[in-house]
Amino acid sequence: MYFEMEQDRRIHNRFRFRDIEITTRGEFEMEESDQIQDISVLYTLGDGDSIYPDVVDAPVFMVSDALKKLLAAYDPNVVYRRVMLNQKGDGIQKKYWLLLSDKLDCLDGSAEWYPNGWDKRIVLNRKRIGQRRVFKVRGVHTPRVFVNLQVSESILRREFEGIMLRPVETV
Repeated sequence: MYFEMEQDRRIHNRFRFRDIEITTRGEFEMEESDQIQDISVLYTLGDGDSIYPDVVDAPVFMVSDALKKLLAAYDPNVVYRRVMLNQKGDGIQKKYWLLLSDKLDCLDGSAEWYPNGWDKRIVLNRKRIGQRRVFKVRGVHTPRVFVNLQVSESILRREFEGIMLRPVETV
């Protein structure tokens, strides 16, 4: 079994980015990893009670420091670049990581798309995934990160916040 890992949108008191308007999810390719600074800084807005979820999927996919440590233990092929989120007025600083992974060519022929090219039904082919546990998929419109059952169970056993794990069809 495989799951799509995404940010839980039900969190109402989530921080906001100061200088970035989020309308779509962007993505960095693995080939660009050398061009990304070792540390990037993004400024945030919120209050002392603002929630910083362990997964932020827009404007780009980032994971908290604690989640990065867990994911790195399961799949050493994933590359991470540090992003510091600073909520200046409140002195809050959080360490996040851009998740960069090769895109696997693992979509099954039974996957479906809407006429405008958006993903309608994602179906993954287990054989094409092989032993990868944390990965992205070539051919999907919206940037997504997928994890296998072992990783998802490990995430659920811990006290992470703001993560949704959606099952994905496989053949």
